[in-house]
Amino acid sequence: MKKIKIAIWGINVVLIAVILFLVLGNGFKNDNNKTDYKTYTVQRDNTNYFNGIVQETDKQAVSDQPKSEDESLTSTHVINGQKVTKGEVLFSFYRDMSSDLASANAEIQQAQLAIQAYNSTDKTTADKIELSKNQEVLAEAQAKIAKLNKAQSRTVLAPISGTYYKDDAGRSFIYGAPVIQGNVNEYSLDKIKLGANVTIIKNDGTKISGNYEQKDVIPYSTHNVSYYHFRVATEDKLPYGMHVQIKTESDGYKIPSKAVWNKDTVYLLKNDKKHKKHVTMTKKDQDYYVIDGLKAGDKLVLK
Repeated sequence: MKKIKIAIWGINVVLIAVILFLVLGNGFKNDNNKTDYKTYTVQRDNTNYFNGIVQETDKQAVSDQPKSEDESLTSTHVINGQKVTKGEVLFSFYRDMSSDLASANAEIQQAQLAIQAYNSTDKTTADKIELSKNQEVLAEAQAKIAKLNKAQSRTVLAPISGTYYKDDAGRSFIYGAPVIQGNVNEYSLDKIKLGANVTIIKNDGTKISGNYEQKDVIPYSTHNVSYYHFRVATEDKLPYGMHVQIKTESDGYKIPSKAVWNKDTVYLLKNDKKHKKHVTMTKKDQDYYVIDGLKAGDKLVLK
């Protein structure tokens, strides 16, 4: 019985030794076959995001209120939210100036009669002086008539082209064309390149195109860090007050030339194995920029 136990114990020892040999042997074998690749980790692309709000290029106040007690608003030619052009009639007023007009017309008639009385070729010096005075009176009376007619039928014109808006307090304004205004600090100011294309992301996620139109040279705030305004233009019509995101166009993911094995081929390292990958890229100077096919964090095998 004792010999049987010893034999069983011996068999177990042999089996354990065989298992350890197989496991450790494969481990050493795998370690020996593992290739030590030189790699490059893809960094975040150079896309920049800024916040913006849709505002007017200009804002001019207009009034639909009479200027005096004897003046009244006779007609309103515009409604809230209406597009108007510069010089367009917005409001018409009337003021009874009949008595003043009658008085001015009487002055004109008197001056004309006086001028006719001196309408002869044989004039003395005194007559010529008197004629000149009457002509001045006539001109002044005619100017008064024109002024009275204008005051009697006054109109308010749109000072700029834009959108008419009357607020809850009864104040009326003409808002200029909507533009997107953003702000940027001094450390990112050089990223705003005039004329460069951008993607505008509306508050519902919709994307539209635009470009940097203006960048201030004087900061609006200098507390600790200086901040500057910039403007983005777009052909799409956006409502005033909408908040948007402004995304600069990216060159793509920058990778070194040693990561490019062919004109459109790189190798990704996954689970210690390299995998061939075709990508879309462009070359600038000595670097390549991958537009499609990679993401930040990918490991590329170098030559």
